[in-house]
Amino acid sequence: MGLKPDHWIRRMALEHGMIEPFVEKQVREGVISYGVSSYGYDLRVADEFKIFTNVFSAVVDPKNFSPSSFVDYQGDVCIIPPNSFALARSMEYFRIPRSVLTVCVGKSTYARCFRGDTRVALVNGQSASLEEMAERSQQGELFWGYSIGQFGRIIVTLLEQPRWIGRDALLEVTLDNDSIIHCTPDHEFVTRDGQLLPAHEMRPGQSLMPLYRQLARGYETVYQPVNGQLHPTHRLADEWNLRHGIYADVPGTHRHHMDFDRRNNNPTNLTRMNASEHIRLHNQETYGAEFDPDEHSQSIREALERLAQNPEWVERYSQAQSDRAKAFWHDDRYATIREEVIQQRILSWTEERRQLKSEQMQAHFADPENRAIIGERSRAAWDRDDGTRRSQQQSIARNIRLREEITAEVVRAALDETGSIRGAARLLNCDRAVFRRFPEVVRAFKGMKEQPNNHKVASIREVPGDHDVYCLTVPEAGNFALDAGVFVRNCGLIVNVTPFEPEWEGYVTLEISNTTPLPAKVYANEGLAQVLFFEGDSECEISYADKKGKYQKQTGVTPPRL
Repeated sequence: MGLKPDHWIRRMALEHGMIEPFVEKQVREGVISYGVSSYGYDLRVADEFKIFTNVFSAVVDPKNFSPSSFVDYQGDVCIIPPNSFALARSMEYFRIPRSVLTVCVGKSTYARCFRGDTRVALVNGQSASLEEMAERSQQGELFWGYSIGQFGRIIVTLLEQPRWIGRDALLEVTLDNDSIIHCTPDHEFVTRDGQLLPAHEMRPGQSLMPLYRQLARGYETVYQPVNGQLHPTHRLADEWNLRHGIYADVPGTHRHHMDFDRRNNNPTNLTRMNASEHIRLHNQETYGAEFDPDEHSQSIREALERLAQNPEWVERYSQAQSDRAKAFWHDDRYATIREEVIQQRILSWTEERRQLKSEQMQAHFADPENRAIIGERSRAAWDRDDGTRRSQQQSIARNIRLREEITAEVVRAALDETGSIRGAARLLNCDRAVFRRFPEVVRAFKGMKEQPNNHKVASIREVPGDHDVYCLTVPEAGNFALDAGVFVRNCGLIVNVTPFEPEWEGYVTLEISNTTPLPAKVYANEGLAQVLFFEGDSECEISYADKKGKYQKQTGVTPPRL
């Protein structure tokens, strides 16, 4: 069975009445194209529509369509409400030959598509091409990506129905980061100011809405265009779970990656845990030992109560606490517990808290009086030295493990694995001074890398011929991010049609679904769907006409029948 080209379609239509009325060539000027294409026929939608309405709380039952479910409408433009659908019919009447089967798909003009190898940014630390996603989704796999949500803030969203759309002409859009995107001319990109602009209207230098991702202490963060701040992706995925009622926002809980992969931010990989249990779990996973913060806190409270009852213990207790503190921060016996406590303190700091602390420190050291006090304390400490402190410093300098063979790549891998400079130094068996050789690596790890303001279009050109095109749907936001680092609008309309069986004839009934959060326009008397013709090596034994099918020779907009 082979796909039939334009000259076969033209001959069958003119000589055998396969399509009436028939348009022999593509009509494009000022309309959504219709007529013969290289390997198919773009049919037009008539001006008769049945628009679904829930005003009467009707249930859409495919076995028994209620008249109260739809509003009949006739006109040149049909407005389909958000997340709703309409039924329509084709302008063309089809008579399918006995040896032919057709497939009808929505036109990419309404779908707004990309070439199949276009990669989509996913929140699990990976990316996938649209063609791969379409195949994997057939096995039940779900995909989450990034979208521009309300007020221009980046959110995590579910990417639905990745699918093949058809064949169409493409533009090649090159960005200033050397990424190349192949899309249909009418596909809309999100600009830096939040507007939508078709690809064919973009010009070199056009600023687009950016997706910037980077690791900070092993966790992915995304650049929020509305405020210029970095925000942890796992917190955005947690917000998705909260929005959809997966779990509640309970105080005193931590966000936990169930597979312990800090880059896998699929909402299905996140859960909420009691803070103490979360710390204990990571202690067990990392060190094979438990540190119970509840018991630790209880022992401190009991000691304080005893002190309050026995004032004479205060001096001895203060000295003991000082000794314990020194041991905790310097004795190798407490290294594993010390590292976990430090890590949890780091993770508990929000971006706002970091910014506030930074501003406080800058204000403190900007005061000349404070700097003078600090300098005087340092000089006094060295003046009191009897030679012991200098000797210790010299010994440390002689025995420091600088490991000249360590590279920037090794340092970054260790930082990502352990989540801190202290942990990375232990893993590499080196002194923390080693990390001073790699200031840019450390800055990037800490999320201190300066972010540019936008991606820009470098060039645009037409790509010869027609190509397979794919797209997907994002009902929650109406847009998604490509791995190239820009945001684009998703497919707004899906056209669902049953294949035309051998010897079926009639007007085609079309189901047009609007999967976006905005109203969608459909233009009557213009192209809506593309019909592909496949001819078998021989005629079938039983055709649709032989079965006397219930949709044979249908004329108007025809709902499902039993």
